[in-house]
Amino acid sequence: MHAILITVGTDGDIFPYVGLGTVLRARGHTVTLVASEHYEPLARRHGFAFRALISKTENDALFHHPDFWHPFKTGALSARWGVRFIRRQYELVKSITTPDSVLIASPGVFAAPLVYDKLGTPWASIVLQPWLLPSPQSRPVIPGLPFLSHAPPFVWSLFEHAMNLYGGHLFGRELNRFRTELGLKPWKRVFKDWLSPQLILALFPEWFAPIAPDWPKQVRLTGFPIFDSSQSASLPPDVQSFCESGSPPVAITFGTGMVHSAKLFRAALEACETMKTRAILLTKHRDQLPAHLPPHVLHCTFAPFAKLFLHCSAVIHHGGIGTTAQCFAAGVPQLIHPICFDQIDNGVRVRRLGAGDYLRSTPATAQQIAQALRPLLTSEAQFRARSLITRFQNTNALESAATLIESLTATAPPDRTASSSPAS
Repeated sequence: MHAILITVGTDGDIFPYVGLGTVLRARGHTVTLVASEHYEPLARRHGFAFRALISKTENDALFHHPDFWHPFKTGALSARWGVRFIRRQYELVKSITTPDSVLIASPGVFAAPLVYDKLGTPWASIVLQPWLLPSPQSRPVIPGLPFLSHAPPFVWSLFEHAMNLYGGHLFGRELNRFRTELGLKPWKRVFKDWLSPQLILALFPEWFAPIAPDWPKQVRLTGFPIFDSSQSASLPPDVQSFCESGSPPVAITFGTGMVHSAKLFRAALEACETMKTRAILLTKHRDQLPAHLPPHVLHCTFAPFAKLFLHCSAVIHHGGIGTTAQCFAAGVPQLIHPICFDQIDNGVRVRRLGAGDYLRSTPATAQQIAQALRPLLTSEAQFRARSLITRFQNTNALESAATLIESLTATAPPDRTASSSPAS
């Protein structure tokens, strides 16, 4: 089998695919990672072939744009950015697809459904967070529209209809124009059609988000894919020394792709200083931090969360699903400062599980952060967070996902007449 892993995003979006690729490669399959070009060294390090889906410049044009992190502006920005690459990415994926290939792709990359519809190549969608599987019976919290999670089901259905119309306006016309050129029927509901009709791998456990009765029947929950690309690596010496030189620090991170978090770091740092708590600031962008840090604060460019969080008293973070899962696995309380996307929904779920809390006012002040952090440092909060560690025992999400993908390739080709026109 030739597994073609296709995705865009930052480390938290890429690492699950790399983790899945390592499992598939260990089972004897060929693996190609198709992602932003700056992940090529990561792919090569794990023995994958690599093809650049977008350049580093193209990647940064989206993820470094301040509007990308705005709950209402990100849709239009992302659509304008993404439609430019539809044809090019289709040709790329088609060119590396072989008779034994299977496409394993993020919903936001339209090359996978196009190749599936045109060539019949098996296709699995990867869904990293329940936020991407909305339904009237399982309503996530939407940034800027929190009332929708408590609205009657018919209101949510109207919202979903409006979102599909909006998606059709933003990128559906360009996508359907190209589908027509390929002899394929147009999509009518873009946020349903972008998921595979064969297999949807939901990489989270049922205790985090139970399967909703009206989710697509092809959804399979596997658990959290705990993988950070460097699990065999030790902590950097300075980080190890810092962790062992005093009380457990609070780790603070707002995501590898976020370059507009200077105010967030300052507020979190001030909160820790108010509480006389040591802190580790994790960011690849040193310019987001004060020029001079006190001795009880350490800046770290990168450290494997699976090892670092074991040394921490709490983690303040943005609520990305990867960081959230790593906190669960380490049994460390977490305080989520949501920015956009699925982050507030993840925060609500964390609070419901008793594993931490989330900030309702964002951006939060140092006083608000300190007030929310203080109860998470108590022995009671530490015990509740540690109690979740047992839920990771005897589970391996990546192995489960790999088995489901192998089963997909063993089935007969699907009937694609619903998505292909006679001309195809």
